[in-house]
Amino acid sequence: MRVAIPTIGNRKLTNRVADTFSRAPTFTIITLEEGEIKNVKVIENPGSTLEKGAGPFAARTLKDHQIDVLISGEIGPGAKNILEVFNIEIHEAQIGKKVKETIEGWKKTRTPTDLKVLPRPSLSP
Repeated sequence: MRVAIPTIGNRKLTNRVADTFSRAPTFTIITLEEGEIKNVKVIENPGSTLEKGAGPFAARTLKDHQIDVLISGEIGPGAKNILEVFNIEIHEAQIGKKVKETIEGWKKTRTPTDLKVLPRPSLSP
C-alpha cells in the first residue's frame, strides 16, 4: 500500500503536512506492508507552481506513483473528484503535523485487514 501526504520539506518522516494538496511543494510517499513502514520517499509536486490546473496535475502525479491513499489538508473540489476517479482514498490530515505522527495516527483508524493490501515493489530511495 502506498500512502501520499502533501508536505513541506525533504526530511521524509519529519516533514510537516502542507496546508493544501495542490500547492504543496512535495509529496511524502510511504510504502506500507502489513501496516509497517517499509520505504519513505519525497517527490516534488510538479503542480505546485502552476497558475491553473494545479489540483488535477497533482492528482495525476499521485496516480502515476500508484498511490492508494492520500492523507491531506485542504483539497479543492476538482482535485477531489479526480482523485476519486483514480480510486485514491482520501483522508484528512492535521496541517503542520509531522508525517510520522500523521501516518501513525491514520494507521490507528484502520483495521488490520485494511492495511493488508498486496504489497507493491518498494520505491527506490
